[in-house]
Order: sequence, then C-alpha cells, then structure tokens
Amino acid sequence: MKSLLKNPVVVTGFLLLVLISVLFNPIIFGGKTFGSSDSLAPKAIGLALNNVLEKTGEYPLWQPWVFSGMPTAEAFTNISNLYFPDYLSKLFFLPGMMIQLLHLLFAGIGGFLLLRHFKCSEWAAGLGATAFMITPYMVTMVVFGHGSQMMTAAYIPWVLWFTVRLWEKPNMWNVGWLALLLGFQLQRAHAQIAYYTWMLIGAYSLLQLINQIRNKDKRAHLGKGFGLFLIACLLGVGLSLLIYLPAMEYTPFSVRGGSAGGGADYNYATGWSFHPKEMLTFFIPSAFGFGGQPYWGFMPFTDYPNYMGIIILLLAIIGLFRKWGMIHQFLVITSVFALFISFGKHFSLVYDLFFNIFPYFNKFRVPHMILILLQFNVAVLAAFGLDELLKLKEGKIPKWFWGIAGLIGLFLIAMVLGGTVIGSAVRGSFSPPRIQDPRAAQALNNLRWNLWLNDAWLMILFSGSLMVLIWLWINRKVSQAMLMAVTVSLAIVDIGIVNFKIIQPKRSSGRGSQLMSKRVVDRFFKSDEVIDFLKEDESIFRIYPIGSLFGDSRFAAFGLESVGGYHPAKLRDYNTFLSKTGNAGAIPVLQMLNVKYLISQQKITHPSLKLVKEGKLRSSRGDSPVAVFSVENSFPRAWFVDEVKKEVDDIWAKIMQPEFDPSKTAYTPEIIDISFDSKATITQFNRTAHKISISTESEGNQFLVLSEVYYPLRWKSMIDGQEVLTVKVNGILRGVEVPAGNHTIEFIYDKSSFNKGLTISFASFGLSLGLIGFGYFRRKKDE
Repeated sequence: MKSLLKNPVVVTGFLLLVLISVLFNPIIFGGKTFGSSDSLAPKAIGLALNNVLEKTGEYPLWQPWVFSGMPTAEAFTNISNLYFPDYLSKLFFLPGMMIQLLHLLFAGIGGFLLLRHFKCSEWAAGLGATAFMITPYMVTMVVFGHGSQMMTAAYIPWVLWFTVRLWEKPNMWNVGWLALLLGFQLQRAHAQIAYYTWMLIGAYSLLQLINQIRNKDKRAHLGKGFGLFLIACLLGVGLSLLIYLPAMEYTPFSVRGGSAGGGADYNYATGWSFHPKEMLTFFIPSAFGFGGQPYWGFMPFTDYPNYMGIIILLLAIIGLFRKWGMIHQFLVITSVFALFISFGKHFSLVYDLFFNIFPYFNKFRVPHMILILLQFNVAVLAAFGLDELLKLKEGKIPKWFWGIAGLIGLFLIAMVLGGTVIGSAVRGSFSPPRIQDPRAAQALNNLRWNLWLNDAWLMILFSGSLMVLIWLWINRKVSQAMLMAVTVSLAIVDIGIVNFKIIQPKRSSGRGSQLMSKRVVDRFFKSDEVIDFLKEDESIFRIYPIGSLFGDSRFAAFGLESVGGYHPAKLRDYNTFLSKTGNAGAIPVLQMLNVKYLISQQKITHPSLKLVKEGKLRSSRGDSPVAVFSVENSFPRAWFVDEVKKEVDDIWAKIMQPEFDPSKTAYTPEIIDISFDSKATITQFNRTAHKISISTESEGNQFLVLSEVYYPLRWKSMIDGQEVLTVKVNGILRGVEVPAGNHTIEFIYDKSSFNKGLTISFASFGLSLGLIGFGYFRRKKDE
C-alpha cells in the first residue's frame, strides 16, 4: 500500500482528481448539472431511444421523434450504448456527467505518462498533463454539452504515447494497446477530433519513416515498425465499424455530405474559421470579448476563447530552446499546420489543400476545432520548458529571458502611458452589437473594454510573475522545489480563472450560466399540461412546433413525433425540404406530414386551425404559455391517392400551392399509371422501430403514400414478401405502387450494414485483447 501511495502516477492522478473536484465543485458536491440546449436535446432523444431499448431489447436504428424521422447510429445519435468502455461505467451506475469528468482525468493521466516517456521530470510531466486536462477547450465542451468532443480528445495523449512506444519497440503488446485506444477513441464518435488525432500520429509516423530511412542502422526495422503500425490502425478502424460502416454509407444522404463533391458545402464547412487576429486570445482571453454576447470576433458566435494559459505559452516558448530532436520537429510542424488549417477561409491556401485532397476532411466543419492539437502540443512543450529552467546555470541569464521580459515590459509601459490610445484602438475595432437599444449597445461595448482591460492586466501580472521567479531562480534566491511549485501553481491559477468564468460566469459578464439544479433538469423531463393533453391522443400523428419551439427536442422524451427538432447531421433531403417550404409552412404540407397538432406561443387565426388547448409548456428557462391547435383534415400515416403526376424541377412550388391536395395527388419523379378505386382501404397498420406493416384491399392498381421520410438506403419496401421499388413522393415522402387484391406491404429497415459492422468490431476487439495478452506473456517469458 505504501509503495502504491508513492507511485508518481497514482499521486498525480489523485492531485488531478482534486483539481477536477475544485473546478467542477457545483457538479460533484453541489447538486448541479449543466443544462445547455446541446446537452438537454441529446438527453431527450436518449430517453426516447432507451425506452424503446428497454421495451424491445433492441437498439433502435431509426428515431421517429425528430425531423419526421431519421437514423440514429449512423447519424451519431445516442451512441454511448455502442461505446464499449461505457459498459464498464454502467457496472458502477455512474451518471453521464461523472463519466465525462473521469475522461478528463483519463486525459490528464495519459498526458503524464506520455511526458514521463519523453523523460520529463515528475513536476514537468504533471504541469503538462494538467495544462492539457484543464485547457479551456476541454472544460467548455463539458459545460456546453459537447462531451463527446472532450472524451474523444482525452485519448490524444494515450494514442500518441502508444504510437511512440510502438515505433520504439514494435511488439504485440504495443500493437494491441494502440489498436484498442484507436478503436475506443473512434467509438466515442467525434469523428473530427479522431481524424485530427490520426493526422497527429500520421505525421509522427511519417517523420519516423524518414528518420529510419536516413539512418542505415534502423533501416532493417523499418518494415516491421511500419507494418505493425498499420495493423494497429486497421484493428482500431475495425473496432469502430459498428458505428462507422453505416455512418460512411449515410454521409452522402446527410447535410455533411451534401455538396457536389460529396462533402460539406465549403461555406458551411468554414463557418467557424479562426481568424489570425484572434490569436490575441492566446495571450488575452477577452481580446475578442471572451464568448457569448460580448464576443465580437469573426466567428458567428463562440462560448470560449482559445486560451492555453500565458504561463503555459511562455514555458512552451522556453521549451523550444531545449536541445532539438525529432519530437521537437514533430511538435512544431504539427502545431504550425494545425494553426494554418484552423484559419479556414481566412487563409485558404493550407485549408483548401486538405479540404480538396485529404479523404473525408471535407466532411467536417468548424476549422478552429483543430486547435486542440496546438493546445496539446503547447502543453507538451511547456513541460519541456519547465525542465529547461532547471538547466539554467547560476548567474547566467539566457538571451530568451531578455526577449520575453522586454516584450512584457514594453506592453506594461504601453498600458501605463498609452492606456487611452490603446482603449480607443480596441473600442474602435468592436463590431456593432446586435442590440437595437443604443444604451444597451453602449453598455455592451463598455463591458467588452472592461473584459479586455482586466485580462490584459492579468496577463502582465502572471507573465511578469513568471519572469521574476525565473530571475530569482537564476540567482538562486529560490530553491528548485520552490521554482517548480510556484510555476505550476501560477499556471493552474491562470487557466483556472478562465475556466471558472466558463463554468460559473458572473451575471455582469454578459454570459448566461449553464449550471442548473438537477431537480430543475429532472423537472424539465417530467410531463406538463400540454404534454399530457397530446399524450391523451393515442393515434399516430406528428406535432408541428412553431417559431423558437421548432428546434425543441424535448417532445421526444415523451414519445411525441415532431416535424422539427435538432440534429447537426440531419438528412440532406429533409433539410432541403425545410428550406424550400419555409419549415413546412403550409397547411397541405402539414397534412401530408401527418401533423395533427400545431403548437404556438402566439394565438393564430386560420380557417384550417382550431384552438383545442391553452396551457403551460415546460422549458429549460421555465414554463411558457402556449396554444395547441388541431389541423383540419389531418391525414393518417398512410393513404391511397387518386392520381400520380410526374414532377421533378418544380416540386416545392407545387406542394406549397394552397390548392394542392395531397390526399388526391402525389408528385413523383416518374409516371405511374393507376386506376383509382374509391373502395380501396387500408385494413391494418402496425409498426415497430424497424418495420411498418400495412394490409390493403383494392380492386385495381393503387398508389400508396406513406408519411415517412424517403430514405432508400435503409428502408426497403416489400409487397407480400417481394421487394418492390420505393418511390419518392412530394419531394420527401415514400410511396409504392400496389397491385389489385389483398396485400401486405412492409417497410423494413435494412440492418445488414450495422450487423456486419458489429461483427467486425467484436472480432477486432477480441484480436486486440489477444495481442495484448500474447504480448504480456511474451514479456513475462523474456523477463
């Protein structure tokens, strides 16, 4: 036990856990949770999906509750059930937020092990690990409901560590562990962060290849190292195919694969490009307003600055003066590329190269997300920098000291003597506030300046303190232990101030707090009088929330199917449908979507709408009064039409015309001859998560319209057990031609791709464990 308590990894892990507990004290000890819309929406969908899973024992691959229906696993919805490590957490009944915080700890421990492998001292390794673990990006992802981003990023130090180990010692032990880590990172399903990780280890492996080719003594091991690295990568991909095999097939059908080149539209992809001017936030967190309403930078909006800590940044610069080796080359090259790629459309030369050439790169948006690699590399270099301080000779001040101290001094003089000029320059660069009230706009600009000013002085304070500490160390006025302890403490406080602003913003900051009582969140997912009213109707129908309610996914938690909702990777056809129809803003369109109830925060007068309920609808911000209207002549989920007309180019204009009657006319891409039978009936309609079964009777050939989203990749149509063509109806729905007589029409979700991926994933998992086991016994035997 004593030896365990002296183990550096255990001690560091405990200290990191204490730091997490301090940062997230309201979550761990205060009965709070984070209630951003990006965290509440997935939870609502998760409740609906888990309800189906509990009832049927089968993971639902289709979610009918948002956007009139869309895929789950292949659109990365609620796929924690497909993340193998999640089953370990389920054994201990850990809530989702605790799982996220444990991944933060996992990131820190991984960083420590990597830096120890790089021969850093325990203090330096602890500093680098802490810097990466609590970098504001990681904390923000937890706070604002992007846990999958943070948890995927948590694997970066681990994956790099075992990549380095594998190239140094190409054996089965390292292959198995690297494969497992790569697979689990991909399973955590933030493909963009995982892709950037692969870029990182790919660059390292390329440098290793070049290095070994140049070195005659290492050429003999070249094939083995590269071959085992490829095996690890292939097994890692195989481990994740239960998610990515169906997801890759889905991409061309989603908004992220909807451009002519098969990727995301360029403007869509580069919307959150990092402007070079915003590099000022590396030094002054509030240089562009920090985030939220005061933010005035070049992105549409943001919730956090890309700050790494001024202490960490200065130490990273000092770390560059350490004796260079391949690791330094690797860190600098990947950092420069990450920075240039993050500029996106603001420096398109580098970004476009990757966007147009690198496989799958054009599927991603938010270019500035790649800054996680820069932030990770800076944390590693900071550890090098701290160790470099220990090598400073007594009384000998290095050249870099005067350069850094001089810049800090010049900025201090400018702030003291030219504060008015700086203030005018900064204020003059503010973008106009999106506020109509002139007084409110002026107040916001005053807030922006105060934030800038306070952070500028903090930057001077922390950077100046570090330089004074270094000077004291050079002159041996402080001990080595004091140097280490104070430097690490300064770095933690520096980053901690920014993180506390993210976790617990003050009311005067202009940013809303995402902290919410767990009781409030629990209440959010409890029924209200509007939900109760809608649930009383046991028929099959959809709802149409108007205005700001359109993107609300809370209805899903109660099994209510909506025309709206939120998802970043919805079906491309449905996205086009919404944009062309003004969010389905016409009565005929609502009718064909099986909308029975319309929910509005305002009273509406329309001959096709009847007020049936007024009540309070619960939201994360409290209860809101709403009105519920029934839609006149609401359609069932399936019906026969009188006629089928060919229409391709003008389909949206046709279905938006007031005289369009979807019960009589169906527009399709092809001519279909039918003989309408007024006596044709649907005698039975049954559905499960993956199957819709309809029994029909008719005396002539009919055309059946099913008010479900057209998705031919998965939904297959069968008549009496024989597959038939699924026809696209009215630009968005499904239809089939039904011959005369009594028939059973089935729409069956094709799960073959998911099942194939699941089989490969389990096989890869078993092989990876087998390699680890083989490597373990081989090591024992060699010992």
